[in-house]
Order: sequence, then C-alpha cells, then structure tokens
Amino acid sequence: MPKHVFRAAALPLALLAVAPVQADTASVDGHDIYYEVHGEITPDTIPVLMLHGGMMSFETSFGAMLPTLTESHTVIGVEQQGHGHTPLHDAPLTAETMRRDTLGVLDALSVERVHVVGFSAGGMLALELAVNAPDRVASVVAISAASQPSGFIPGMIEMQKDPNYQPSPEVLALMPDEEDFAQMAAEIAAKNPGGAETVPQTMQKLTAFITSDWGWPDDRIAGIAAPVLVVNGDTDFIRPEHALHLFRTLPEAKLAILPDTTHLSILEQPALLPMIETFLNAPAGN
Repeated sequence: MPKHVFRAAALPLALLAVAPVQADTASVDGHDIYYEVHGEITPDTIPVLMLHGGMMSFETSFGAMLPTLTESHTVIGVEQQGHGHTPLHDAPLTAETMRRDTLGVLDALSVERVHVVGFSAGGMLALELAVNAPDRVASVVAISAASQPSGFIPGMIEMQKDPNYQPSPEVLALMPDEEDFAQMAAEIAAKNPGGAETVPQTMQKLTAFITSDWGWPDDRIAGIAAPVLVVNGDTDFIRPEHALHLFRTLPEAKLAILPDTTHLSILEQPALLPMIETFLNAPAGN
C-alpha cells in the first residue's frame, strides 16, 4: 500500500499555487458546513462540485488536482461533518444528511447545477445527489464508489460490524493501514474545530453509515439521466466487478478500471485527472 498518497496530497494550500476565492461556512439546518470556492461562480457556467472521501478532506482528496482543474473550471469543495474544517453536529452521517448539507451549501451560493466529482464516500454521495436531486446534477464522476454494500469486497462490511472478525490477509492487503489512518486522524485533529476528539466520533458515524441499510437499487441507478464516469482500481476494496455492474446499469456511462491501483492510490494515478477533464469537457451525449 503506497504511503505517500496523504503526505503528497496534504500540502498547505499555499503550496498548491491555488488559493480559494472564498473559504467560508454555510449555515444548514442550524449547523455550519465548510466550503471553498476556487474561481468565479457565474450564471452561465456550471461549477465542478468535489466531494472528498471518508476521514479525508477536500484538500487531501483533490488538492493536487486543483492547479490544473481550476484553469478551465470553477471548483467548489464541500467538507462533510466531522471532516476537514466542518464540526460534527447532532444528525447521523448518512447519504441523506450529507446530501442535505451539500445542497444547503449550493443554495447559499445560489448554484443551481453542478458537475459532481466524488471519491469513495464522496462518490457515494455523488450517486445520492444524482438519484435524489437530479435537477441539480449535470454529470457525475464516481471514483471508487459503491451503490450498495455488495459493492465492497467480501469481509469489508463484516470488519466494520464485528471488531472480533478476522479478515483474510487478501482483504487486509487492500485496506488502509495504521499509518494511513494515523495521517487521516492527524489532519482532522489539526483542522477540525473539535480537535482530536472529533476523530473517534467521526469514525463511529462513518461505521454506522457503512453498516446500515444504505444504497440504491438498480432501478434507481438506471434512472440517473446525467452522464456518469465510473472509475475504479483493479485492486480496490470496491470490487471492479461492481464498477462494471454500475457501468452496465447506468443509461449513459463510461468506465475506467485503472491497473495496479488501490482504493487510496487511485487519487495519484496520472491518468485520472486527464480522464476527468476529458469527461467534463465532452458535449452532452458524447
């Protein structure tokens, strides 16, 4: 498992050569949701909404892409509760609550439609938006994202449900290790208003979400009208077969399976950003 994913991505924004035009919070249902805007929001353009992975932030998920992506697109990054700069709030962490918080930010910014790029839990949120807020979604890039629990490799959900469950060495090899989690925890502790105490609470909320009855049946996925780019690693803990199933179920989709790529290393693959740019710049229906 490569360890440099987080060390390379977690640079101060000043070192990324792209400072946000706006970094603020929006009040959604009485709680604050942190967001960043890179570029200018205008009525005649569709921004790119970027949704980070679980236990990560906008910066660690997508910071390395910003210098290139912001040359041609306005980018909005939203951080979910307990992640990055957004404090925890009383509601559980679910697809519905994340959708509500995210749409609250877009409403505060008067943004009607977005191209959505999501990684991992952010990719699941991207699907949630496409299913349940279709009028707000122009297109979706779902990176290492499952549409239901069966998308995970066998043993993944069992690990979350039962602390005594012993996964196979093959499953463990595909998982983030202690150093990866330590880097995630350190970032949350440094950035989040709740400090280090936020880390176990966020992990608990994420675990409750992943082990709950979540997901979208195939008929709901088949009802997504927006074009979707599905990207997965061939050694991801989201099964490549599931990515293929998503591709076949979606009415307008493209699929990329990246070789020698794990769940975390996918963000640093040189092919990923050009794929995203090509997809975002393609005419609708092409």
